[in-house]
This record gives sequence, structure tokens and C-alpha cells, in this order.
Amino acid sequence: MLSLLFALLALGAGMAAAGLLAYEWLYLRDRSRIQAVAKRRLGVVSEGSQADKGLAALLGHTPLAPLVKRRADERRKTSFERDLPALLEVIALGMQAGMGFDQAFALYTERFSTPLAQYCKESLEVWQKGLKSRDEGMRQLAELVGIPSFRQFVSSVLRALRFGAPMTQLLLDLAKEARKEYRAKRQELVAKAPVKMLLPTGALILPAMLLLVMGPIMLDLMRKMG
Repeated sequence: MLSLLFALLALGAGMAAAGLLAYEWLYLRDRSRIQAVAKRRLGVVSEGSQADKGLAALLGHTPLAPLVKRRADERRKTSFERDLPALLEVIALGMQAGMGFDQAFALYTERFSTPLAQYCKESLEVWQKGLKSRDEGMRQLAELVGIPSFRQFVSSVLRALRFGAPMTQLLLDLAKEARKEYRAKRQELVAKAPVKMLLPTGALILPAMLLLVMGPIMLDLMRKMG
């Protein structure tokens, strides 16, 4: 009976440790995936360690693969939402200084190294080389980024360029709205965090803690009964 109790204690502690390690690995993996996607689109291949490759390949054949992909997409879009206000403000300031739209757009891609800047740089090179029109390139960029605020930015810019309307104040207003929207989403996630922590706490940590607390009591009862 005593050996069984210690086995249960060890199992509970092992489950808690394994759960925390798995959560940490998934978090780091999703965070690095954003940079890996940008590098791959630019033709830069990251070698990585053999252990990481083997673990990723193993995970790709398990039910966790859709979860990892969904989390990576969410983090990528969150990165774009965070960086969009800076893009809009840089373009607005550049146009205030007398630059054209393409020059101000290129200024952001040269001064920033975010995933959004890498995507914008690639699209800018495509229409500057004449492979696509600017309108088509920006629409495809909006589909690639995949967030509503960026689609609104592209739609507003193309409309203003077509009719020759001033864009500086428009871009500043869009930047303000994008920053408010991003802040509201962050506050919503913070409010939901305690609820999301209930599952790992209840499934992994709580059983181990109960075993650690109840173990001495059970041992004491066994001694009295013996």
C-alpha cells in the first residue's frame, strides 16, 4: 500500500511537470514560427537543431498539429495587429515630409524588421519591378496579412490614390483606431486568462497537490489501523 501511494505521488508530480513543459514548448514554438514564416518567404532557411526537427515532425502526426497551427496563426495575426499602427504612422509622417506613397511605404520596410515589414517589403519589390500593379499587389498583401484593419487600410489607400485625396490625416486616424482595437483585444485576453488557467490547474497541478497533501494523512491512518 505504501509503495502504491508513493507511485501515485510520483505519477501526479510527473504529470504536472510534463504538462508544464509541453505548454512551454508549444508557446516557444508558436513564437518562433512567425519569424520562420517570414524567413521562408524571403528565401532564408533556418536549419534548427535535429532534436527540434524530430519533435516537430513527431508532433505533426499527432492530434496536436491543428492546435499548434491555429495558435501559430493567432500569434501571427496578433503580431500584425500590434505592428500596423507603426506602419500607418510612418507612412503618414513620410508623406507629410513630401514623400510619395511608395517612398513612405519603403521607409517602413527599411527601418523595421518585424514580420509585417518583411511581408510589405516583399510585396513592394514585386510591384516596383513591374511584375504586378500596385493595386493588385496591395490587395494580395491584404489577403496574406489577413486582418480586417489591414484590409481597411488597403481599401482606403487605394481609394485615396485613385481619386487624389489627401491621406495623411486618414492614415493617422486609421492608426489610432488600429491601436485602440489592439488594446481592447489585449484587455479582453487578460480578462479571460484566469478562466483559461482553470483547465491546466485542475487537470495537472491540483491532483499532484492533493496527493502531496493527503499522503501524510493516509500514512498516519495506515499506521493507526496497523
